[in-house]
Amino acid sequence: MRTFRIITLVVCVLLIQSARAESWNNPPAKLPPNVQHLTFKSASMNVDVGYCIYLPPDYEKDTTKRYPVIYFLHGRGGTESGNFFIDDMLDKAIKAGTIPPVIYVHAMAGRNSGYVDSVDGKIMGQSVIVKELIPHIDATYRTIASRSGRAIEGFSKGGQGALLIAFKLPEMFSSVIVYGAGLANGVELKKELPAVFKEMHNDDIQQFDDTSAWAFVKKNADTIRATLPIGLALGSKDQHLKRNQHMHAVLDELKIAHDYTELEGVGHDTKKVYELVGVKGFQFHAKYFEGGEKAAGIK
Repeated sequence: MRTFRIITLVVCVLLIQSARAESWNNPPAKLPPNVQHLTFKSASMNVDVGYCIYLPPDYEKDTTKRYPVIYFLHGRGGTESGNFFIDDMLDKAIKAGTIPPVIYVHAMAGRNSGYVDSVDGKIMGQSVIVKELIPHIDATYRTIASRSGRAIEGFSKGGQGALLIAFKLPEMFSSVIVYGAGLANGVELKKELPAVFKEMHNDDIQQFDDTSAWAFVKKNADTIRATLPIGLALGSKDQHLKRNQHMHAVLDELKIAHDYTELEGVGHDTKKVYELVGVKGFQFHAKYFEGGEKAAGIK
């Protein structure tokens, strides 16, 4: 028993050290057309943070036009350099006139931050998105730099992060969509990822629960109900199905309108989910951007 405890302790320490030492800048080996990998300096952590950005085909042609932005949050263990099939899907939809031209940003918020700031302030997974990346994008590109031109989405832990941030700050986003969201509560996450839970939440279940999507949806229910369009989608075989069904029920209980979709026979599969409902998701965001579908000229 003592040997087991020592091994567990060593593994936890190694995971924590890995989290602290991880690279926040992860250039991909290859980029798809219209996508760039760039960085900004994080003031909160004093590191360069990478992001990938898709610019629509007409971005360089009309230098006065401003564009809405969709922010994509990666799943646990991921980085900014992945899921580029989404950009290809988006590019084809824009060229086909199915959706209006938009900017698409792949964020980096730490492989295991869960899109929160650690209790000790050393891993700023939420601040790096809300206080640094979004202002950087608005200052660097021709965005519609307001709620009416900003949407957020994500898959798995990124879905949890998107819902958390949008519920905490509903005034920042015109819509939110989450796919296969990993909506664990504090007890569940501590059991599933003990080292990460200790690193980010100091083993404090109450601290996690008080700053979770579950807490903010109730705290900000009136504002969310009035201003934030919400979409949830996942496969019927996704391991997070019951958690998403619970969130669906909570939203119904709070009388918060939302779209909810279960994809029959689909598991926790980013590509499959986006193939089935990704374009529909882009259209959902477009409907709530400045001007909406009619002004955007969606065919």
